[in-house]
Amino acid sequence: MTETAVPDTAPDVKPDMTIDNRGRGCASGIARVQRALEDLPDGSILVIESTDGRAKQEYPQLAEQTPHELLAIETGRGRLLRKEYTTYLRVRDE
Repeated sequence: MTETAVPDTAPDVKPDMTIDNRGRGCASGIARVQRALEDLPDGSILVIESTDGRAKQEYPQLAEQTPHELLAIETGRGRLLRKEYTTYLRVRDE
């Protein structure tokens, strides 16, 4: 999946869990995401909030390498005009 193939608008779904990784690099936040993906049941929606620009590359790669489905990555502006990314993943059992 390339960056251009990732939808950029939030799907009409209710998240089952939200992880706030704002202010953390993807590398340090990915462990929190992986634990959540292991703990959530099949079909659950995980939302990841991030300020790391690598989110647009890291989370599509995660979805490609696992059974989880990437639904969208929204880009917006947070405090002090920094970019924020909201990633939506549907949890899929292997």
